[in-house]
Amino acid sequence: MRTARITTIEFVSPPQVKMEEFADLFADRPGGHHVVEVIGNSAIESKGMAVNPVIDDPSDWGTTRRMDVSLAEARALGREAIGRALDRSGLSPGEIGLLATATTTTHSAPGLDTLVHETGMLPGTEFQSLGPMGCYAALPALSTVRNWVEVHGRPAVLLLVDLFSPHLQAPPYDREQAVVLTLFGDGAAAAVVRPGEAALHGLDILDTEMLYVPEFAEDLQVHVGESGVRIRLAPTMPDITASAVAGPTDRLLTRNGLRRADIHWFALHPGGRRIIDRVAEELDLPADSTDVARAVMREYGNTAGPAVMAVLGRLQESRPLSPGQYGVALTFGPGATIWSVLLGGA
Repeated sequence: MRTARITTIEFVSPPQVKMEEFADLFADRPGGHHVVEVIGNSAIESKGMAVNPVIDDPSDWGTTRRMDVSLAEARALGREAIGRALDRSGLSPGEIGLLATATTTTHSAPGLDTLVHETGMLPGTEFQSLGPMGCYAALPALSTVRNWVEVHGRPAVLLLVDLFSPHLQAPPYDREQAVVLTLFGDGAAAAVVRPGEAALHGLDILDTEMLYVPEFAEDLQVHVGESGVRIRLAPTMPDITASAVAGPTDRLLTRNGLRRADIHWFALHPGGRRIIDRVAEELDLPADSTDVARAVMREYGNTAGPAVMAVLGRLQESRPLSPGQYGVALTFGPGATIWSVLLGGA
């Protein structure tokens, strides 16, 4: 059977803002003390922001302006990510058969699909616009691309872009909104997925498993309202995710004749300090399976869809899977939804 293989992952970020500077900006606003406190406990040192509120504060923008800016910045960041990924893979835009895009923060039709012609792909290149799915988006989108590559036998590109800076909300801030302000950063990731061939190194996408826990659907929500994208993020989410994550993970492994001890590394969605801690505790993961997720979160915050791809890219560079070795990627998001993907070295 033909396999789909991730051969290249590129993560890009807009200019970064130091969190100390971010805290100073919000300190004197109503509820700003919550923002300062949360930043101090977040383990996030910086994050990318396409709209820097120190220069141009978007908190009083309406939804139309927020979405217009978000689309323009997302296309620019997406072009950069795709260009880097194709250059690194040695493929030309004309060799790509599918561009799949996923975003939660940019709502437009046409939207990111215009990058087919903006990046030089051929007019007949297929495109699929997926989402919104929030923080778990990368893995179901990757599953969709896997299926396409296995059926068509041609290379595809997956692009994930989420930009939260155009959607910064106005005060007052309670603790929950302070967490949202602190946690989410901007980023884009592009992955090249190709039919597996003997001389082509990368990560084979072997199997997937999903769990949906609808009784906790209200604890994490993303909606578009009068002031752009607004996020509901209950403090219970780390515990909810941790209590459920073992089920889909172990089902995925058991189905493939594996145990947790057989996994070379776990790529965790860097959704926040507490969620990394609680998931690592529940799965009894060693530090070397969480260090990269913590580093990505420290440098970029939680970029939602692109985040786990940044972790995957770093793991494959620093601890590449050899043939016969396995990795597992895990994402968590609205629903509450957990996705797990089994990857094999090639």
